[in-house]
Amino acid sequence: MMNTPRYHWKRKATQLVTLLLLCLIPALGLFRIDLASASFLTLGRQVWWSNFPFLIGLALVAATAPIITYMTIGAVWCGWACPQNLLSEWANGLTRKLLGKRADVRVDGEGMIVAASRNKVINWLILGTSFLAASMMLALVAFMFFYTPGDVWAFLTAGANRQTNMLVMYLFAVFLIFIDIASIRYFLCDYACLYRVGQRLFKSRDALHVTYDASRSSDCTKCNYCATSCITGIQPTDIKIYDACIDCGECIDACDRLHAKSATRGLLKFEIGESESGTTWRRKLGKVFSGFNWLVGALFLLGCAMMAWGIVTQKSVDQKKLLLEQQKIQRVAHICNSQCAPLQLTCNGKNIAGCYRAAACKCACSLQQDPLNVLADSWRQCVQSNTAHAQALGSNVTLPSSKPPIEEQP
Repeated sequence: MMNTPRYHWKRKATQLVTLLLLCLIPALGLFRIDLASASFLTLGRQVWWSNFPFLIGLALVAATAPIITYMTIGAVWCGWACPQNLLSEWANGLTRKLLGKRADVRVDGEGMIVAASRNKVINWLILGTSFLAASMMLALVAFMFFYTPGDVWAFLTAGANRQTNMLVMYLFAVFLIFIDIASIRYFLCDYACLYRVGQRLFKSRDALHVTYDASRSSDCTKCNYCATSCITGIQPTDIKIYDACIDCGECIDACDRLHAKSATRGLLKFEIGESESGTTWRRKLGKVFSGFNWLVGALFLLGCAMMAWGIVTQKSVDQKKLLLEQQKIQRVAHICNSQCAPLQLTCNGKNIAGCYRAAACKCACSLQQDPLNVLADSWRQCVQSNTAHAQALGSNVTLPSSKPPIEEQP
């Protein structure tokens, strides 16, 4: 038997491919959430949030797809594809490399554990810089699920119209990801992940799981090698259905490496259903599907059908016209915010009239810049109402100077 891991590098490759796919989904326009227009962009089509067939179908798929995986492939998503697990493993490995083999800085650990010989400023600096760099890149990936690649590039080159707002959102995203990588890690999986909660509710022994050959227990007397290799810190030789096993296969590789010295197979392996000698994989799969909840499967297919129906029946939108309209809204907001900034500075708890003046100024400016807008009547009412309130408080309203309105671009 070869003394090489069977699952470790395959799992790492799968995790990296999954992370790459998550990056490509918004970059290629396969799925994106457009907050400005309250819609989803999927497969090049715009689907409004008011498209109830699509929304109901999406909810059904999101609720049933995890249950199907719990009942068939177990926790393979957690161990082989989840980006949170990939980042946690990377952060743990880098922490131990820089701060010691037993180093632990997690929020749910046994406390701050750092090797005395590694407790140096340079090591902490390298660790923090690495976490920050990863957080900054991942925050951009998260941005791409809400902004087009062009918007993200404009933000990076300081050419975005909403540069300040985007910068605040970006820094907040970086902060959250940094805290997650630096100290939260598996704590999020154990106590805050809805997927893990559902797994504990719906997981079945017929699903894929790690089994232990108890008939050869004498081969591993006083051996704890598999447990020290376990990512989640459980005992692989006695896994309960409610344990946090993520089917990563690290314990199997560890046991196989140890027994390779004596040219024997390890005592751990992946199994579907109960371990029975002479049972073929076809019979095992048949057993899994015989106990499958077909109501869940039917709801999943119904959700897929409703999503497809919602996409097909969604009325098409002139994307160029919509983009020009959004750009116009942004330009009007930029101009009016600049013109009314002095009045906005006077708005405070002691000068409520200043708040009314600033509000009237923005509405009047918007009306001047875009008099044919469908909101023109609302803007006129806004000017009248806020002007009246300001005058009632003994303050005159200074409206913005007249400037030519923004013309439609061809």
